[in-house]
Amino acid sequence: MRITVEATPIRPGHAAGVEAFTYGLLTGMAADTSCELRVNILRGTLDRWREQVPADRLGWAEVTQPLRSDTAGGQLLRRWTPTRVRDSIAVRRAVNAVRQRSVPRQRGADVTLHPFHSAPIGPGPSVVVVHDLRHMLAAFHAPGFAAVVRENVARADAVVVTWPHPYREMLRLFPEAAERTALIPTPTFQPAPARAAARPEPGLLLYPSSTASHKNHATLLEAMALLPQCRLVCPGPLVEPDASRLLARAAQPDLRGRVSFPGFVTLDELNALYARADAVVIPSLWEAASGAMLEAFSWGLPVACADAEPLLAQLEFTGAEAAVFRATDPASLAEAVYRLLADRAHYAAAARHADGRLATRTWTATGGDYLDVLRWVADGRPGPMPRSAFAAELTGEEPS
Repeated sequence: MRITVEATPIRPGHAAGVEAFTYGLLTGMAADTSCELRVNILRGTLDRWREQVPADRLGWAEVTQPLRSDTAGGQLLRRWTPTRVRDSIAVRRAVNAVRQRSVPRQRGADVTLHPFHSAPIGPGPSVVVVHDLRHMLAAFHAPGFAAVVRENVARADAVVVTWPHPYREMLRLFPEAAERTALIPTPTFQPAPARAAARPEPGLLLYPSSTASHKNHATLLEAMALLPQCRLVCPGPLVEPDASRLLARAAQPDLRGRVSFPGFVTLDELNALYARADAVVIPSLWEAASGAMLEAFSWGLPVACADAEPLLAQLEFTGAEAAVFRATDPASLAEAVYRLLADRAHYAAAARHADGRLATRTWTATGGDYLDVLRWVADGRPGPMPRSAFAAELTGEEPS
């Protein structure tokens, strides 16, 4: 089976969770020698991709793509363009039309995998990965992105969703696609290489995430003003327009020297931060599933998280316990941190227990589940869609 992976929407160092997901999935699929993998990537990023996916069997094709928002010029434009304009249907369609001209036609591929659902998919047999559907919801509605998602779901031969909560949302919003939609959960993106036994730096809080608006750093920084004994490190891509505002707030006297945004960091640097951290705080307003939460569990670190619906669902399916706070209330967040640190041993034990739910999940197994779906599409979708046995454990579905 010849597979093309359309990874041009992903620039290394800028795409956060979708980036980590794609690295892991490519590594897992490359372990199967029965398929031929070709990956389309942005020109100038090949070395970064090879560092993250050191699989000799992958074929790489570099593509030049205009109108990127993850370049220096694009970030500046994003900072000053009103959100309602940037997310409008007219702007998104115009930008996507220009970008699509640079995407190579998939000659010779039996099926194409699109690991990012907010970029248009092309013609031919295809599988699209839906991570979350926040753009379809009233609180986060972005008409341009919502239109792309609807068109992708209608056009794709199969849809894969990564976690139980967005899977249920997918079935609710697109019931007509139920028979070609599969749930395939992933492993923890960056699990702990070795669990820390000590409490290295009391009061050091960690929130690994991009600075996209729905990640809700603004509430976290106001809570930090109420936590003078704590320090905060927020590694992750600095996405405009929020990045500049957050850096300016962190530089004010009440936070200066206690809050840092180091930008995108290497895996070694991220592991060093987890090894130092006292706790992980997740104020996000929406997620597919929080990678930071799963990583914290793998390190045995206590977690404070917002009461956002998908985060609460994540706590439920992992059997975890966290200090939960009202998502947009800095005082509630600060109180949750006080509660967590006062009973740290309890919450740390809960994290270690929750890690067991995903500890056995590997990228090789995940890649195998994806290959089953890709092969089903390449073969003309004979019979029922393949179902992941691991997903069946989370949802009670019958695997196939």
